[in-house]
Amino acid sequence: MKPNEQLNRVIKYYEKAAQDYDKEYDKPYWKQLYDKITWHYIEPYLPKAGLILDAGGGTGKWSIPMAEKGLKVIVYDISKEMLDVALGKVKEKHLEELIQIKKGDVCNIDFPSNHFDFVLAEGDPISYCDNPDKAVGELSRVLKPNCFISAGVDNLFSMVRRSLSIKHDTDEAIRILHKNRVYAEDSGFHFWAFTPRVLKALFEKHSLKVMKVVGKPVLYSRDMEPLLQNPDKAKKFLEVELRFCEEESLVGFGGHLHIVARKVNRLCML
Repeated sequence: MKPNEQLNRVIKYYEKAAQDYDKEYDKPYWKQLYDKITWHYIEPYLPKAGLILDAGGGTGKWSIPMAEKGLKVIVYDISKEMLDVALGKVKEKHLEELIQIKKGDVCNIDFPSNHFDFVLAEGDPISYCDNPDKAVGELSRVLKPNCFISAGVDNLFSMVRRSLSIKHDTDEAIRILHKNRVYAEDSGFHFWAFTPRVLKALFEKHSLKVMKVVGKPVLYSRDMEPLLQNPDKAKKFLEVELRFCEEESLVGFGGHLHIVARKVNRLCML
């Protein structure tokens, strides 16, 4: 792939998807399960006060609840159109004093080192960027020591399983397995997928001590969808999911992976 080709494809996709992006995530699976798992691994690690980088923050989905806790947030994204949607939501909720909008690439973050009190990279910006190693290095660089990063990525196992179970394409499954990369026809760009072990090693390489690697979710399958239609059953489903999604033997079965890490000096990691 030519330099910047991945970046341009991602920009082109979100240029078209921005206005309807949030509607795609207004379904019970996301509202009752996935998003609540995600918030469960964001909220406890937020600072009581300070500045947050929402890297790949898109339409401000997570910036808004963080700002509503009184935190200052910068929504940082490569897509102007996604940021335009975020700005509209910020104004609607009168959060202009707490949330700023800035266009930029996670592989080349336009902020000084040791600048943020918390970094979020949810919605797979590490998977969608051209160079995950560079992205994680940048995310670590701008994070203050002893502060936390929380991030979501695509899971290699779920991508291989999808090729086998839905597409019945063994050749594609082998390609994904060897390249750790998937081409998504609906979006028109490639994305990187990780195993828990590889993801943990990538973060530790950049002075990030891993606290948790989580599968999101590990129990759900489409035949369980009726459970999410019932508020009481959905709540209990979430309780069960949270019990198992950190289980080391099950994490790799997650639809996505979520990682929480703390920035430390390299000597502290030895």
